[in-house]
Amino acid sequence: MRIAGHTDASGRRAYNAVLSDRAEAVKDYLEPEPHVSPDRLEAVGKGSSQPAVPKNPYAAQKRRVVVVNLGA
Repeated sequence: MRIAGHTDASGRRAYNAVLSDRAEAVKDYLEPEPHVSPDRLEAVGKGSSQPAVPKNPYAAQKRRVVVVNLGA
């Protein structure tokens, strides 16, 4: 599973990179679960590079964490 943290365009790039690391916090939350093996989790910070709402770089929907199942 890939856990990707995203931000909006507010703030500086370095600050947004830190915010996008919230994916790591989600990974840390999931790891103790008995059905989630830590070696199957990957946390990545995307910052504002992949907008959810391309027409509005400051949209609240851009501040999110997305979990993607990469396979069985």
